[in-house]
Amino acid sequence: MKTTLRLFISLLLTLSGALHADDAPKPTVKESPAQAIHGLHVEADGTLTLAAKPFYGIGLCYYDGFLRTIRNAKYSPYAPSLKKLSDSKIPFIRVPFSGFWPNELRVYQTKPEQYFREMDLFVKTCEENQIGIIADLFWTKFSVSDVVGESVNQIGNPTSKTLEYARKYVRDVVSRYKNSPAIWGWEIGNEFNLAADLDKQGEPPLGYPYVLVSRGTPAQRGPADRITSEDVVVFFSEIEKVIRSMDPYRIISNGTADFRANQYHLRSERTWTNDSEEELKSIMDIFSPRTVNVVSVHITLDKDKDGMSQKRFNRIVEIEELLAIYVKLAQQSKKVLYMGEFHGDTDANFVRKIEALKASGMQLSSLWNYGDEANAKTKSFSDESFMFTRTAEANQHYRGHGLQNVENYWRKSSASSSR
Repeated sequence: MKTTLRLFISLLLTLSGALHADDAPKPTVKESPAQAIHGLHVEADGTLTLAAKPFYGIGLCYYDGFLRTIRNAKYSPYAPSLKKLSDSKIPFIRVPFSGFWPNELRVYQTKPEQYFREMDLFVKTCEENQIGIIADLFWTKFSVSDVVGESVNQIGNPTSKTLEYARKYVRDVVSRYKNSPAIWGWEIGNEFNLAADLDKQGEPPLGYPYVLVSRGTPAQRGPADRITSEDVVVFFSEIEKVIRSMDPYRIISNGTADFRANQYHLRSERTWTNDSEEELKSIMDIFSPRTVNVVSVHITLDKDKDGMSQKRFNRIVEIEELLAIYVKLAQQSKKVLYMGEFHGDTDANFVRKIEALKASGMQLSSLWNYGDEANAKTKSFSDESFMFTRTAEANQHYRGHGLQNVENYWRKSSASSSR
């Protein structure tokens, strides 16, 4: 009788547990050590690490690495270029991981199998060549809104179709590649800050997105297609949440350009008043919300002087001081400063830029723009250029000083993948 009663009570408890399973605490799923070390990471003190070791490196922007695969069915092969990067020990590339134009982004929607087949192949080829990827998820601020038929300022509306679409895209991409050792970091967008807060600064096209109907944009733009810094911050925050829900480890870069010399005052007063250093730090923090732990700058220098300075803080600032200030301000917020784009005009100027970023303590940078062939229109250079050679030399410098543990990273990644 006691045995029967015990069985009956056990059965009731089992049924009760099943009925209330949704209310029960869920088990915590811990990532394996192999998953946890993939990619670049920002430590609590703001140090950039790769496989738990400080990392210093200069990569290359490879703008059409993936884009060519959705632009042309008969695209030129990228594998030879990735092999050249690997042979030269240039550790990573920065790549758009979505379409530039709305019609290119629509391939994700209309031909998802083709879209991800091509992306899978690109990631696999980078793995085979041991090249890291900083994957930029939304290269343009307008394409998602154009695809769903909303004005561009809807990037700042958390309940918009634009953000619904963007969240889904991020979930699909990040969940698919979060376990790949080739993915070194995520970047939310490209240069969104440059269009922000220009709504009272002049007539269109100032602040207006491109119009090219043949590529999927509307025939005309209106005031609602201008964006504010508040819109950008909402978009960055919402996308960061989705990335972090799946990938708590890797870096997230905001992808911002060199901040305007008056970015803070454009936000606060809609004036072109020059910002102070303190105001620059404030705007850097504003554009890197929540756990966006990498602040991007794309340094452009005045060409009417020596190409190595710009006017900021109501004075002329040389490249050496500018980079030192940017790195210092990022470090104060325990974030990494990433010079996501810069380029060389002459060999001498380029060497000076390389020396300036070394002296500043900057850990991460990438050069615009590596191409299979040189192209002056897109400012692309090939592996035969002085920029390619000097970049390879700079990375050799870091390896020689024990600041670039790439081979150890890939060795660990390969070992974990084989288990």
